[in-house]
Amino acid sequence: MVAPPYLPTSPLLVTYQIPFLSLLNIVALAIGPKFQIFRVAFSLPILIVLILQSLAREWDGGWGVHYAINCAALMIVFQYVDWVLLASPDTEGWHRLGAVDGPKRSTKARDDAVKDNGKMNCQAKRSGEATALVPQGFWRRFWWGMRLMFASTRYVRWSCQVKNVPMMEVHSTYPRMVFLARRTFRLAIFYLLKDALYSYTASSPHGSWQDIKHQKGVVGFSGYPWAYRMNFAWAHILLTYMSLEFAASAFSIVCVATGLSNPSDCPPGFGHVKHLFSLRKAWSVVWHQQCRRIASTPGIWLARDVMHLRKGSFASKYLQLFVAFGISAIVHAGGSMLTHGTFNGDASFALFMLQAVIIMIEDHVIDFGKKLGLKDARYWRVLGFVWTVFILGATIERWVGHCLEHGMWIHYREMDWFGIGPQM
Repeated sequence: MVAPPYLPTSPLLVTYQIPFLSLLNIVALAIGPKFQIFRVAFSLPILIVLILQSLAREWDGGWGVHYAINCAALMIVFQYVDWVLLASPDTEGWHRLGAVDGPKRSTKARDDAVKDNGKMNCQAKRSGEATALVPQGFWRRFWWGMRLMFASTRYVRWSCQVKNVPMMEVHSTYPRMVFLARRTFRLAIFYLLKDALYSYTASSPHGSWQDIKHQKGVVGFSGYPWAYRMNFAWAHILLTYMSLEFAASAFSIVCVATGLSNPSDCPPGFGHVKHLFSLRKAWSVVWHQQCRRIASTPGIWLARDVMHLRKGSFASKYLQLFVAFGISAIVHAGGSMLTHGTFNGDASFALFMLQAVIIMIEDHVIDFGKKLGLKDARYWRVLGFVWTVFILGATIERWVGHCLEHGMWIHYREMDWFGIGPQM
C-alpha cells in the first residue's frame, strides 16, 4: 500500500503503531483535564497521524492479522474518546477496588459492588470530589494510566469495571502456582481447539496456509447454499472465540507470573454460553465484554449529558443501543477500510446496525410475552438458544463471506496436530 504524500510516516511509526497509540493515551491522561485544551490540541493531531500509519503499512502477511491490527488501533481511538475527550477517569474518579472477599463471590454481588461504586462516582462528580479519588501530578497520573492500560478493556476490579464480567474463578488469596497450573491447562485446551479450527478452515475452499497461498486458491462462499454459509459463519465465530480465549489465557499467565495481576483479576475472556438465549444476552453478556466500555460510554454521554433523556426511558435505552452498535460498526468497517486503503467496509455497518434493530424487536417480543403471563423456564431458554444461534449465523454470514474473499482464512501454518489442514 502506498502512503498518501501528505502523511508523515516512518517504518518505526508503522511497526509500533499500537504501542505508540497506547502510550499517547497514557500521556494524554497524565496531562489531565485541567489542561484540556492543551492536551487535546497536543494529542489529537498525533492520534490522527498514528491511525493513518495503517495506510503506509506494506503487508504481505495474512489479511486477517492486518485487519485485526487495524481494528485494535480503532479501539484505542475510542479509548482516547473515553479517557481524554470525555475525561471519564477524572469525572468518575476511577480507582482500584478492594480484594475479592472469598472464592464464591457471585457475578451479581460483584456487579452490585461496581454499581455502588458507580453511584459514589456520580455523587463525587456532582459534588466536585472526584479529584480526591484520582492521582495528581504528571508522573503519578502516568503510572495510573499504565495500570489502567494493563487492566484490560474490562477494567476488572476497578470502579469502572464493565457489567457482566464472568464470576471470578478464584479469590484474591488463591495460590499463584495453582492458578498458573490451572490456567496453563486451559491454555493447552484452547491451543488444541484453535489448532483444529485453523486447520479445518484452512482446508476448506475458502482458506489456506500462508506459505502455500499461491498454490491453493481461495474463493468466497456467496454462491453456496444458505445452510453451507451458516455452517462456515459459525466456524468463524468459534475460531474467533477460541483465538481470543487462547490470547486471554496467555495474557493472564504472564500477568500473574510476573506479579502484575492477582489471580482474582483474571476471569475468562467471554461470558458463559448458558446466557446465549437471546441476541441481547449474546452480545452484552457472552461476547461484547472487551468492547463494552468503549461502545457504551459515548451513548451514555449523549443520552444523559447532551440530550438529558430520562434514565431507563425508551429514548435513552435505544439511543445507547444504536450508538453502541454504531461504534462496533465503525471499528470493524474502519478496520476494513484501513486494510484495503479504500472506503470498502465489507458490509460491517449493515451487520452491526441490524443487530441493534433485531435486539429492539426482540426486547418487545419478550416484554409482550411477560405481559401474557409467560414465565422464565428452561424450554424458553432452549428455544431462545436455537433462535440466537440461527439469527447470529444468518446475519453474520454475509460479512464473513466478504472477509473470506479477502483471505481472512489464509492462516499462518499451525502444527495441525489432528492432520486436518492442507497437506502441501
